[in-house]
Amino acid sequence: MKLRKLTDHGRTAYIEWLQCRSAADQLPKHFLDGLDYTELFSEIEIDLGKEFATRFEFGKYAVAVLDTISAKELLNVQCDGLWDWLTIAYFSQFGTKVSKYWHYTVTRKGHSGSLAYRHLARTAFEMCWRHGDAAVVMLNVGMGTWGDLSEQLTSRQNIAHHRGYVLAANALYMSEGKVRRGAAGRVRPLAKRKPGETNGRGGVGRLALAVRRLCLTFDTHVLSTDSMLEILPREFKIFLQRKATVSSSS
Repeated sequence: MKLRKLTDHGRTAYIEWLQCRSAADQLPKHFLDGLDYTELFSEIEIDLGKEFATRFEFGKYAVAVLDTISAKELLNVQCDGLWDWLTIAYFSQFGTKVSKYWHYTVTRKGHSGSLAYRHLARTAFEMCWRHGDAAVVMLNVGMGTWGDLSEQLTSRQNIAHHRGYVLAANALYMSEGKVRRGAAGRVRPLAKRKPGETNGRGGVGRLALAVRRLCLTFDTHVLSTDSMLEILPREFKIFLQRKATVSSSS
């Protein structure tokens, strides 16, 4: 099917449907090809029957299909209707587990700022376009799953685009195509933390903080991944040891 996009009227109707739908509701067909709700975006064709095991697979597919169009143009507000339509095109895969409407429609004004980074289809494309195979660390989840790791890696936009940060996260937290245990752990607030508690230390949320601090001293954009790993704080040692163990046994 040729690429289409939701019109302004179509997006309004689609958002209203998302906010009112129940889990058993079927997506109305007019959001896919209704002339009052959609319009042609490009002569590029997509395979509506294609199935994806993960959002990483979808992101790679979207990058390949849309490679003749400027990515910056595709991520512009004028193309929000395209990303909503692509979510509709694969809604049977996207629409299974995530309950918040902003995962299915590009939402630029949320309760605490833009929520565009939470869009399942758009973010999969953007991260694969920016980071290539290293994007697997944030997208190695089912199509209808957002995931805590995705939230922590993409919510900080100033660092989600940082190539060194994502490469370091990929090296630290991925092993044989799977996310290592503890990668998404969070450090609890000091008031709730027990003496000596180390839960969450070395996790991906702490990595963002560490990289921002390193940026004050190093040009982290030109550091190799190995160099970045070498200068990370001691709390990441456990993941570095796991990485070394895997490397030595392979």
